[in-house]
This record gives sequence, C-alpha cells and structure tokens, in this order.
Amino acid sequence: MPNITSILFLALIFFAGLALPAQIPALAQVPAADNYGQAMRWYQKAAEAGNAEAQFLLARLLETGERGAPDLAGAAKWYRAAAAQAHAKAGFRLGEFYYRGIGVARDPVAAASWYEKAAGAGSLRAQFNLALMLERGRGVKRDAKQAAMRYLKAANGGLIQAQFNLALMYARGAGVGLDLSRALMWLRVAERLGGQVPAKVRDGITAKLTPAQIGEADKSAAARIEFIRANLARAKQ
Repeated sequence: MPNITSILFLALIFFAGLALPAQIPALAQVPAADNYGQAMRWYQKAAEAGNAEAQFLLARLLETGERGAPDLAGAAKWYRAAAAQAHAKAGFRLGEFYYRGIGVARDPVAAASWYEKAAGAGSLRAQFNLALMLERGRGVKRDAKQAAMRYLKAANGGLIQAQFNLALMYARGAGVGLDLSRALMWLRVAERLGGQVPAKVRDGITAKLTPAQIGEADKSAAARIEFIRANLARAKQ
C-alpha cells in the first residue's frame, strides 16, 4: 500500500489527467487510471487515514462539485476533520460554512470559534473575519479593542482589508485611541500595497492634519510596508 504522500500524489495525478510516473517504485503496484473518480478515491483514502491536507482537498472538491453535484454536507464534514488538526484554510472555510449556513445549520457562534482556531493556525482571512464579528458583535460579544488587535495582526500580515478597517478604527477612536496620523498611515499602507482607498475617506482625514503630520504619516507608512514585506517573505520560507 502506498504511503500517504504517494496517495496524495496519485490523487493529484489522476485529477490533472497526467500519466503515472512508472519510475516511482511506491506507485508501481497502482493500476493505471486517468479519471476524476480515481482521484476522488485516492483523496478519500488519504483523508480517511487522517491526512489533514487530503481532508481539505477532498472537502474542496465536494464543495465545488468539480465534475458532479456539490456535496456541501460532505464538504463540511471533511473541512471539520482537517480544521480539527489545525489546518488553517479548512478552519477558515468551515467558519464560512457556519456563518453562512452552507452544508450546516447557520451558527455564528460556531463560526467565530472556527475562525479563532484558523486564525491561531495562521489564517489572515479568519483573523479578519473574527475581527469583523468582534467589531459588530455577531456571534461574539462586541469588543472593539479585541477587534482592533485582530485587525492589526491581519494588517501586519499584508491583508489590505484589515489595513483599511484598522485605519477607520483609528479615525473614529474605536477600540484604540483617536489618532488621525495613524489612520492616515494605515490608509497609505493599504494604497501602496495595491488597495483602493476612497478619496473622500483619505481627504477627510488629511484635511484635519498639518503638513508635518502628513509627512510623518507617510514616513511611518514606508517603514510599516517594509515590516509587512519582511513578514510576507518569512511566511514564504
């Protein structure tokens, strides 16, 4: 029987419709087949053996119904299995399922719980969604301070939506001290990393700052961007 790595490799080969590499000894005993059904069977084997990545990939195929009808309940089952093993992407997706009622009964409390687990496993999108829920009091007790802290973590990871929302919190003094210079700094960061900031929002803040404060915000934004890029480079290693 091939090991888990070989099983996953097989599933990917079958799914892509590629020929089996006969030179790999571990796969020699596997009959040649070139179809989606075989891919699903091998994903299933690896998933049932407890491999979190296989569980996630199987869930994704079941969710999308790549070549058949979607099985959302089945997708939720395998996302849950992978998320229980701290698979960040699975945890985020399971949080989405519970928040929107996809394949499971809608449950914002469960959504927040899975977002928190996924955020702890490194999902920036889960960190952002949990921050939104904390800011708005959906599924969790409203806590602007905690929301700002989670926006900051996602913002430092390069998530532009979090950078923009954190800027708005500084502009309002929600969960953090009112600080228009820091609000502008985060807007500049979001813009320079590719985000689109409404001119009305940006201009409304700059109108209340002195040229010196604007210059300092620009300087701080440049330093923060370097910090974020360093974080992104480390994440790729």
